[in-house]
Amino acid sequence: MPKQWELRSYTEEEEQVASTLAKQLGLYPVVGRLLVARGIRTMADAEAFLSPSLDALHDPLLMQDMPLALERVELALNRKEKILIYGDYDVDGTTAVALLYRYLRDHFVPKEQLAYYIPDRYDEGYGITQQGIDQAHHMGAGLIIAVDTGIKAIEEIDYAQSLGIDVIICDHHTPAETLPHAVAILNPKRVDNSYPFTDLSGCGVAFKLLQALASRRGLAFDTLLPLLELLVLSIAQDRVPILGENRILAYHGLQVMNTTPSLGIAQLMREGKIRPGHVDMASIYYELGPRINAAGRMAHGAESVKLLIADSLHIAEEQSAILDAYNRKRQDLDQEVTQQALAHIEADPTLLDRKVLVLYDPSWNKGVMGIVAARLADRLHRPVVIFSRSGDYLSGSGRSYGGYDLYQAVQACSDCLLNFGGHMFATGMSVAPDRLAEFRRRLEQYTEEHQDTNHPFLPKLHIDTRLDAQEISRNLLRQIDLFYPFGMGNERPVFLTAQLRDAGGTRAVGKNGQHLSLRITDYYQRIRPLHGFALAQAHYLPALARHAPFALCYELEENNFYTQASLQLRVKDICLETELDDRLH
Repeated sequence: MPKQWELRSYTEEEEQVASTLAKQLGLYPVVGRLLVARGIRTMADAEAFLSPSLDALHDPLLMQDMPLALERVELALNRKEKILIYGDYDVDGTTAVALLYRYLRDHFVPKEQLAYYIPDRYDEGYGITQQGIDQAHHMGAGLIIAVDTGIKAIEEIDYAQSLGIDVIICDHHTPAETLPHAVAILNPKRVDNSYPFTDLSGCGVAFKLLQALASRRGLAFDTLLPLLELLVLSIAQDRVPILGENRILAYHGLQVMNTTPSLGIAQLMREGKIRPGHVDMASIYYELGPRINAAGRMAHGAESVKLLIADSLHIAEEQSAILDAYNRKRQDLDQEVTQQALAHIEADPTLLDRKVLVLYDPSWNKGVMGIVAARLADRLHRPVVIFSRSGDYLSGSGRSYGGYDLYQAVQACSDCLLNFGGHMFATGMSVAPDRLAEFRRRLEQYTEEHQDTNHPFLPKLHIDTRLDAQEISRNLLRQIDLFYPFGMGNERPVFLTAQLRDAGGTRAVGKNGQHLSLRITDYYQRIRPLHGFALAQAHYLPALARHAPFALCYELEENNFYTQASLQLRVKDICLETELDDRLH
């Protein structure tokens, strides 16, 4: 199915701001436009974006309940109370647990007074559980610090209080109308929030607590720097916007990871064959993050925490090997379940008439539900929710598509569910078996009512701006690289260039000749040939060989495959010039 090309338009005022910023900063006009597209309007904002500084982090005391949280942690430290850190089993949760554990262990609390707890995905499920609270009670903990979870755990926190255990919540998920009766709730998504940045990861919220604690205790900010490697892992894998504080923390987290990684992270990089100095957001997405996630999916998230807090090379090597084995097993399983899900759809093609897809099979492993939902959403161009059996109930995981707010849709049907949580792009939920059909019906009805076109989820390609062929250069790429690190909310820019033609040498490549290695120039051959690479676009080769004019959507990148680095266009899509008007939206 051809993609719709969504070209961002700029108002006259935005063009003027972009031009002014570009001139003042000594950048190309198109780079000024890219800054405006990221919400930047002033020189101060532009300089802060292009030069992320830790000095620009917000005062953690601006977050609601931070003074209360600090007071309770101080009390625990002064009383030498035992502290249990409780976190979710995904990357955000396990990095947040490791972050608190490492800093408290290294600066304030002996190991024997400190513990962590990750619930078992299969036996306990998501969130704070009675079993975890009982563990805290058994060890004699007076304080639980819950990270990346807890914002809806009203009954569980009441239970903890009945046992004489106080709870501090550090969460970033959307709260319900009623908040738990915790000692302090640190969550920038609270209705009464006044904290300047609302898109922190769960690990980011935990970091703000440590930032406040270090300041209160007179410790230099530099003592927090080794923890930034954990923050960039959480930011990348939890897909929070890489803007504002997240951009600062990710930028400096990558520096730490590339220069002085912890024992556990360094060993994980070796398993992923990532050379020191070459970690970027992509290598976290595709190599490091999945290995950390695999423990919680296939066995127990505590195995990931053991790696992230490792204080000996032996433990780091052992845990890294364990996670790598889990990840290989996970890869096989998610491919298997994906194929089974596609077989369900092939057996009932009417499913493709629905704007949101809800699938269920009791045999599917719930550890890979989120991955499978994401694969299907990308492939089928619509939101997908996948359910599997989990004891007496069904456990589900959903992934959105095309900017659709899946959390709001699920929330509108929450009376059908036992519980749910998540955010706009990803949700988790559980439902009684006899309520699944009603949930599916209601979710489909909601989606129908809140999508105003017949085809709301056609595949789309978002384009930042047009670019003339003469503007493409290594210098432009260097200026674009100032936007690093790239990720959600700050994606690598996509350009549209039209009136191109084959410069001779374009050919089909790949095992089955399905890809294109492009050698292109502008239609009037005024520029030196440019090189590009396009996946699965070889069907355009005959037209290009006839010198038919065409347009490209692409990212600029450096090709380091050969001895000498060169500029390359990573092509996202191709269309002939005669097709362009129909493609543009």
